[in-house]
Amino acid sequence: MQRYRHYAFIGFCLSALFFATGCASSSGSSYTRSEARTSQSVRTGTVIRVDKAVIEEDPSLIGPAVGGVAGGAVGSTIGRGKGRVLGTVGGALVGAGAGALVEKQVRTESALEIVVKLDDGKTVSVVQADDERFYEGDRVRVLYGAGGKARVRHN
Repeated sequence: MQRYRHYAFIGFCLSALFFATGCASSSGSSYTRSEARTSQSVRTGTVIRVDKAVIEEDPSLIGPAVGGVAGGAVGSTIGRGKGRVLGTVGGALVGAGAGALVEKQVRTESALEIVVKLDDGKTVSVVQADDERFYEGDRVRVLYGAGGKARVRHN
């Protein structure tokens, strides 16, 4: 019975890790509620370069903490006395490392850097999620919102 509690606890910790590390969308076609019904300035131009990029959210302590707790719970089932203490500490360290790796994976998103030559002659670069295809020569709109945020959309 005790062993099943550990497995349930580990499952809970892993679920919490995935829910707590959800990413906000950085798509060119996805808007937050605060961006809806607000005006954005629009400039048109031509795509002159497209490169692959990666968007990473800032790391938090959630992954290592949840992983450390889960690893410590598993490690505490190993051995007796000092062996159990070492198992708990070792499990917590391994779990924290694994939790950090899982969190990084969950918080990383494939992206594109889109370089646009605007019709007024200026050049801008926008990094956004890789959910739409852009090619050199495409005519696009660059939408500028509050706080210097920008996105590229097809014309």
